[in-house]
Amino acid sequence: MKQTKLWLVLLSVSLLVAACGNDQPEISPIPTQKTIEQTATLAPTPTATEVPPLVLNVCMAEEPAGLYRYDGFEGRGKRSVFAAIYVDLLEVNPETKQSLFFESIPTQENGGILLQAVPVRVGQPVLDATGKVVYLAEGTKIEHAINYSTENPVTWNFEQEYQMNQFTVTFKLQPELKWSDGDALLAEDFVFSYHLAERSGLGHYQWALERTDSLIATDEYTLVWTGIPGFVPRDLDDILWQPLPSHQLSEFSDHELLTSDLTTRNPLGWGAYQLAGWNAGSQIVLDKNPNFVLAGQGVPAYDQLIFHIEPNLDAALQKLESGQCDILDKTYQLEGMGKSQLETLAANNKLVVEDWQPVQQLVFGIKPATFDDGMYNAWTSTRQDLFGSLQTRQVIAACIDANSLVSEYLAEHLPQDLVPVNENMSANSPDVNNAYLEEIGWVLTNDDSGVMRRAQGVPNVLEGHPLAFGIYLGESQLDQDIAEEIVNRLSRCNIPVARQSAPLSELYKPGPEGPLFGRNFDMALVSWKQEHSNNCQLYTSDQVPSSINSWVGTNIAGFSSVDFDEACYRASTRLPLESETDDAALMAEYLPAIPLMPQYRIWAASNRVNLSENAKFESLWLFTPAQ
Repeated sequence: MKQTKLWLVLLSVSLLVAACGNDQPEISPIPTQKTIEQTATLAPTPTATEVPPLVLNVCMAEEPAGLYRYDGFEGRGKRSVFAAIYVDLLEVNPETKQSLFFESIPTQENGGILLQAVPVRVGQPVLDATGKVVYLAEGTKIEHAINYSTENPVTWNFEQEYQMNQFTVTFKLQPELKWSDGDALLAEDFVFSYHLAERSGLGHYQWALERTDSLIATDEYTLVWTGIPGFVPRDLDDILWQPLPSHQLSEFSDHELLTSDLTTRNPLGWGAYQLAGWNAGSQIVLDKNPNFVLAGQGVPAYDQLIFHIEPNLDAALQKLESGQCDILDKTYQLEGMGKSQLETLAANNKLVVEDWQPVQQLVFGIKPATFDDGMYNAWTSTRQDLFGSLQTRQVIAACIDANSLVSEYLAEHLPQDLVPVNENMSANSPDVNNAYLEEIGWVLTNDDSGVMRRAQGVPNVLEGHPLAFGIYLGESQLDQDIAEEIVNRLSRCNIPVARQSAPLSELYKPGPEGPLFGRNFDMALVSWKQEHSNNCQLYTSDQVPSSINSWVGTNIAGFSSVDFDEACYRASTRLPLESETDDAALMAEYLPAIPLMPQYRIWAASNRVNLSENAKFESLWLFTPAQ
């Protein structure tokens, strides 16, 4: 009986197991000691350690509105990004001095610049003998092809055939140049960009467009620029359009180019970096450009370049110290900081000063508008001819001593290492200046009016008239500081000066009401933004604002000299790469104005970054990490 019960139990269990079948969970076998030993002897699979990218962090205060070259918006933030995705077309290898972009920099010696005499016809745009772009017509004075100067200008007429000088410049591209997408960068990309500039209607490009007769690609790598007759290209930058990728953009309309992400947010470049991402209001990320091939320069040291948008200067300075920023770009306008602040910043970082541009001038009111048409009479005029004498202007300039004034001002506002060495400094003695004033007729007297210099035999000035005058200036702190120093220096020569400040809207008001363009001032402290031209061109006879030309012109001094005009024309028609000392020497010789404070820009780099020798912000691709 017991055996029967046991048999029934076993049968039930076996039937239950059979019924469950494949529904039983799979159970991993318990490892034995042998399997444990075998597992322990297996080699581990190696795992690669990811190396983080090397990043150059640049802080900027101003986010670009866009990156299309012809959108009409020119800002420092945009130029900072351009410095990363483009490289200066005329950049040369600092060691070999060879061009990185072209086979060679065009010159007359290597055949890249060609001068030809060409016939000219009525209605053709030419540069006339005064340096203006005009359409050739009866009576136009032109420079004949015999020489470069205006010493023998001829008057064009229909009866004779005349020839003028015309320059052609040939650029030969390095054949291995590429856009950041890997496509070849070709001569036609320059021509494509040139025509976009033509259609843009932007005033910034009109000067160069008016002086260009044609720009053509003669083959894939050869670009030929031809100027209008009479125009001499002094600076190759003026005639070389920055290329745009025709293979990518040629099918776009002008309107589409203004709005497409391919132009505004992610343009192709040929520089060391390429756009990788843009988080509006936060950062712009750029990766190393794998197609960067500028004359075998190699790759940049940093894998990524990130522009961080940080409008607040104090916050940016903190990020520079903490390591969140390696560079503060020009958008922060560090030149506006005080000397002590700059010295504190320079203690742990590098400061770079660049973009020196001669801007500020002290202009003599040589010929006021009331002197026009020969109306000046020393007895009846409301103002004496104080500055008609070159000798008077020269001794006033000597008393001011602009070179030392600028050097001392910069030394007061910049750390010592940033103050440029002025090679034109010369000994200047107040005693010598005072003696010369006496010699030319400005005699020191002491009467009821006090100590005063008065005229004795000065041409066109009434006897006994005092040498005293006023200076018009703006309301900026710079103008105030420079004017105060001018007053102090002239007082050492016993010349009293009154300052008269005015808002820029009043100061630069059109003539005849405006004091400057109406030529109704003694002296004036002004700032000119010069592009494409010499300072002397501001003061040629054809630039005098008057009732005849509706008070349009830059020669507010009213200065007029045929010799000066001809010399300025010659100085302004030099070939590229020649010295620019002629212009400065000419201004110093005739002295319609005294050059004073330059304009400059400052940017900062952490000591974590090694800068190239004579570093400039546009050479971001040459920066390396400090060891």
